[in-house]
Formats: sequence, C-alpha cells, structure tokens
Amino acid sequence: PFSWQTTQRKSRRLLGTLQQYVARAVVDELLRSDLKDPLAPCRHHVTTLIADMEGYTSQVENMSMEQAAQLTKEFLECLTLPVLNRGGTLDKYTGDGLVAFWGAPLPVQDHADLAVDAAIAIAKNVAKLSAEYQKRGRKKIRVRIGIESGLAIAGDFGSSQRSIYTAVGDSVNTASRLEDIARQFPHDIIIGQGTVSYATRHEFIELGEKLLKGKEKSTRIYTVELTV
Repeated sequence: PFSWQTTQRKSRRLLGTLQQYVARAVVDELLRSDLKDPLAPCRHHVTTLIADMEGYTSQVENMSMEQAAQLTKEFLECLTLPVLNRGGTLDKYTGDGLVAFWGAPLPVQDHADLAVDAAIAIAKNVAKLSAEYQKRGRKKIRVRIGIESGLAIAGDFGSSQRSIYTAVGDSVNTASRLEDIARQFPHDIIIGQGTVSYATRHEFIELGEKLLKGKEKSTRIYTVELTV
C-alpha cells in the first residue's frame, strides 16, 4: 500500500539521519514513537556537554602526520563512546573535541545525571590514555569539559543542500564558556548551576563564581569528583 511505502521511506530517511548522531537504541525508540516529525526544531530541556583537548597544537607540533592522526582518533574514541553508551546525541566533532547533548530528540528525565556520568567516564578514559602516552615519553593529555542544562531549541537545521541535528540556546553557549574556563582550574569538568539544579544522583563541589564571556552577571560553577 502507498501509506506503507511512505512510512518505510520516512523511517529509512530518519534512520539514516539520526544514526550519525545517536545510539541505535535511541533511533529504534524514535521509530516506535510515531511522532509526526521527530526532527522538527522544538524546545527541549537539555544538558549540553562540550569537551576539548587542552593544548592540542603543542601536543601535535612535533608529531608526524600519522602520529597526530592516531592521537586525534584515540582521543575522540575516549569522548564518543561514553556519550553514545549513555544515550547522548552527538552534535558535532570540533577537530580535537565534541559537542553532545541529552534530552533531545527524545525527552530524558535524568539528562543532567547522564551527562555528568558521561563526563566522568570521558575524564577517566583520557587519564588512562594520557598515562599510556607518558609511558612512551610523550606529553600528558588533558581534557576540558563544560556542562550546562536548560531550555534549548533542538532540531534539524540547515539548508536543502545540507542539514545537521543540533541544539541552540543560552545553556549551550554557557557550556562552551565553562569548557573554556576549565583551563583556569585543576579540574577537568566544570559544571553550571542549571545542571546542578537538574541532577539528582551526584554531589557537586562548588568552585565559586566566574564572569563568563558574553555574560553580564557572574555564574556559579561546580565540579564533581571522579569516583573510582
């Protein structure tokens, strides 16, 4: 029947698009949800995680192209698997880092806790990779992570030629600013007030207030212990 063919085409298109961003289990749930247009931009409560390698340029300046490519690949593996294993949506890679979020395209009640879980796993993965590199006489590797929660518009944005599933909003921008100021602290993970207010499974350590770039008021920031 025509309706069946239409549904199948829509499902294949959705599957092809979302497999770039989310774990297969999330895609399967979306296909079962029977939403009219699950990729259409709409408001969601999300938690955004932004991770980046500190000092990437100095890390690779004395490496061969092959060594630099291998480091980048191994580092991104440390970041990607914790995100997908906890149902996160991979927004984009940023060369030596990534942007991910929880809470879209499907609402997730514990999006803040899942993002913090992923951040802890990422930090542990990178610490292990760094130890391996140091044994080989290479420089220490450090990841910087910023996390913030709040309302954002998530959906399929772009043109008729190219589109991307992403989230935009103040909380997303704040997560980016928090990742940037992590260089000022010995902590790999810097967390905003929004995430602390949403989270229910973690205990946070307050680090005081910081005036973030583009903000008029100071932002209270936190970190979390990397539990064994």
